[in-house]
Amino acid sequence: MEPNSDSLTPVTNREIALGRLGGNHAMFATLASFFLQDAPVLMEQLHEACRLKEFDQILHRAHSLKGLAATFEAIPFTELARQMESLARAVDLPSIVNLLPQLDVEYARLVSDLSAVADSAAP
Repeated sequence: MEPNSDSLTPVTNREIALGRLGGNHAMFATLASFFLQDAPVLMEQLHEACRLKEFDQILHRAHSLKGLAATFEAIPFTELARQMESLARAVDLPSIVNLLPQLDVEYARLVSDLSAVADSAAP
């Protein structure tokens, strides 16, 4: 599956994600807040691992990000993180470097989407 980051591609599938949470919007917003706290650090660590060519760390950070994003059915981001994992296993730095900007774009879209969710639930 080739991710598409145009504005027509849904960032998340809230219906499925909420279904897994029993329709609990407050829990969804709480999980969005957790993502917004944890993901920036992981993204920073991923970039640093790429810069240092630390393939084991690239794999672990991509895996963690994939898991966090999967909570929200964030298919475009999740798929790119999965590809990043595979490329790290293959020790394919040129492809990792080429994929990183796409991951950053989808990350920004996901942060924007989840920020709106978290903000709407703030007291």
